[in-house]
Amino acid sequence: MTKYDFKAVLKVIFIGDPAVGKTSIVKRYVMGEFTKEYISTIGVDIYSLKDDIEIEGKKIQLAWQIWDLAGHPMWYEIRSATYRGAHAAIVVYDVTRRETYEHVLNWLEEFMKGAGKRPIVLVANKIDMRRKVKTVSKREGNKLKRIIEKNIGIPVEFVETSALTGVNIPEVFRNVAYLLLKDVVSGGNE
Repeated sequence: MTKYDFKAVLKVIFIGDPAVGKTSIVKRYVMGEFTKEYISTIGVDIYSLKDDIEIEGKKIQLAWQIWDLAGHPMWYEIRSATYRGAHAAIVVYDVTRRETYEHVLNWLEEFMKGAGKRPIVLVANKIDMRRKVKTVSKREGNKLKRIIEKNIGIPVEFVETSALTGVNIPEVFRNVAYLLLKDVVSGGNE
């Protein structure tokens, strides 16, 4: 039996425009699968997963509550009701669709109205398409990260992913856990 230094339940919210890959990222992490068929999320899908991670040498058992929110405007009321009690947001854009990148600040504003200032992980998805089409660059993603940190005053991590190939999917969740738990595991000295 594994001894844990800490146990935590984390509610994280996935937000972003429709078809940026929010559900694909969640399913890749939770179920280890990818489906090419696009099925729009209706309202909200909730996933749960127990996960063991290590932060600064401390073993942590996490119980993830992952809320995958529909990106269509007609689901605004449902989305706004789900933000309460969220510990962090994962905002996703599609590197092949610049408008999804340009909408990130709007998504964060909506999230913060319901949840307050919470840690953010900014995710640039579909990097596997970089060789095929013109895309939003990694440099632009890092620039947006800095803008969010400066304008909103919250910690932000930036990760480029491919739900199709699985590249960096675990890092998204490790970054969320780190942002939320780093002070706890270090004894609050930061």
